[in-house]
Amino acid sequence: MRALTFAAVAVFALVTLLAGAVCAQVPFIATYFDADYSEETSPNPCPGIGVVDYMWVALANTNTFVTGVEFKVAYPPQMIFLADMGTQPVTVGNTNAGISMSWALPQNGFYTIPICKVQFIWNCDYCPTANIPIVVVQNPFTAFLGYTDFPQYAPHTAVGLTALICQTVPAEETTWGQVKSLYGE
Repeated sequence: MRALTFAAVAVFALVTLLAGAVCAQVPFIATYFDADYSEETSPNPCPGIGVVDYMWVALANTNTFVTGVEFKVAYPPQMIFLADMGTQPVTVGNTNAGISMSWALPQNGFYTIPICKVQFIWNCDYCPTANIPIVVVQNPFTAFLGYTDFPQYAPHTAVGLTALICQTVPAEETTWGQVKSLYGE
């Protein structure tokens, strides 16, 4: 009985590990607020009307060579799209309306692939609500969200991730004594 329990636990652990590995490899297109692709939320939410800022778009987890991408970014009203910078010569559209882009040479999808840098203007000087999403969705003209591989040039779907502006700041756990000490009581 004890050996059977150990075997069941071992099988469960193996299945959980494999499921995590499979989930971790889902290809996705995401927006970031830094060129290192680590900030998915705006560090300075709604800094002021008319302030020019930048955001980056990248493709990750394809684990193949990539020849093209298609998607759209659904910008909230707090961000006014200006331009995509660093796109390839073979680009139709833009991230605001729907973009289809190809690279002349296949890109190494075993690492994060930079797609473009987006220039926009903030259209808010405070956060009207919390957790305002910036969503990567399918290209409205082709109904496709994904990439093509090399050498087959086969289309593959990707997941569009959601970034946030005006993110809710989690409250720190504190005691009444710590609060009173802030005010000298």
